[in-house]
Amino acid sequence: MIVNAHVHLIELAAMVRRYPNLSLAQGIAVYTDIEAALPMVLPETAIAQMDEAGISQSILYAVEAPLVYASNQYVHNLCERFPRRFIGFASVDPRDPEAPAALEAAVQDMGMQGLKLHPPLQDFFPNDEAVFPVYEKALELDIPVVFHIGSTPFGAACRLAPANPLYLDDVAVRFPELRILLTHLGTLWHNEAFMVAEKNPNVFIDTSAYLSEIPKVLTPDLIQRVGADRFIFGTDYPTPYAGRLHRMKDFVDCIKGLRFPEDVLDGIMSENVQMLLHGRPQTAPPLDAAALLAKLQGFLPGDRAQPTGEDQARG
Repeated sequence: MIVNAHVHLIELAAMVRRYPNLSLAQGIAVYTDIEAALPMVLPETAIAQMDEAGISQSILYAVEAPLVYASNQYVHNLCERFPRRFIGFASVDPRDPEAPAALEAAVQDMGMQGLKLHPPLQDFFPNDEAVFPVYEKALELDIPVVFHIGSTPFGAACRLAPANPLYLDDVAVRFPELRILLTHLGTLWHNEAFMVAEKNPNVFIDTSAYLSEIPKVLTPDLIQRVGADRFIFGTDYPTPYAGRLHRMKDFVDCIKGLRFPEDVLDGIMSENVQMLLHGRPQTAPPLDAAALLAKLQGFLPGDRAQPTGEDQARG
């Protein structure tokens, strides 16, 4: 079984109505053949690609933002049409005071199983306490939150700074029980994303980077260091890559071609996303410093018992 944890089906007509002055900057290499990619936003095309790649299910993102817009209702409708193929994640404007209530309605009334946020396009910093009520609601609803991080090639439509993964360390520390997914292997902030995931057990990261990047950064040494259970397969369908149309099978073949051990590969392709969706199995309690110190007694010179007079006499 393979799950693609990063799929967009952009609601084009609704996006144009909602953002009538929307335009794409010229001269951005990623969008050289953007017009050829437009038919790929049809759900039937996405499912055909899933079938070709051997992908059983995809997580379908609503996004309350321009350029990648899809409403909660639209994603819900697609999940209703294709219940075995799509898992819906909601989106809200985190700056809106009504966002927590909207998120609750999307989860309870539409069956959404997570929340997708896009800090650059939604123009907010993830560690701004003004948006914390949205995280608190996600925690209450026991759903994960996905944050776009890294490269955001949309010209003047957004700023890059909110996509810095280091801001998510603040969120992970403030909300250690909140399941967080970082996207794109952090591209091009790989190291910062890996540091955040390595440090925080509640942080996962998806593999939806450029095909040319994945073999360079997703190495066995990195996976061992960060943790094999932190990486989740995703492709960012239908985003083109510098003139190359998106094909889910290319990403499946890329990950399988890295020749990871079978258990690591199974985790990336299907098992780790279940922990993102539903939480980790019950584990041992946190390490207690006092208990550790007790175990070290006798090994640390300063902690050894002082010899008695009788011991000295025997010596």
